[in-house]
Amino acid sequence: MKLKTSLVVGAFSLVLFMCGCTASQTPGPSGPQGQPGATGQTGDSGRDEEQRRADEQRGADEQRRTDEQRRADEQRRTDEQRRTDDRPRGGHDAPCPAGEHRYTNPNSGVVSCVRD
Repeated sequence: MKLKTSLVVGAFSLVLFMCGCTASQTPGPSGPQGQPGATGQTGDSGRDEEQRRADEQRGADEQRRTDEQRRADEQRRTDEQRRTDDRPRGGHDAPCPAGEHRYTNPNSGVVSCVRD
């Protein structure tokens, strides 16, 4: 009895094994069609080398002008600061030279030295 059972189980296992191998090789029905993907970007329209170089040169010229303008602005600020620093700090406290006295214009409030 054990021999018969073993043979039946062995034969059944062999049949299952064979069905499993052949079933995996046959393709199933195809699934539904997916949505189309997005289209890619268009490429460069073929600008020639001369145009590209002209654009690069234009960019370099603009950068040079920007740098020159920045340096000129810095120089202008430095000069203004130097002039401001060189001014007498006087106002109301600055003494007048000998032979002059301080006078404040009543209309404008400007203080100046006038001769005695």
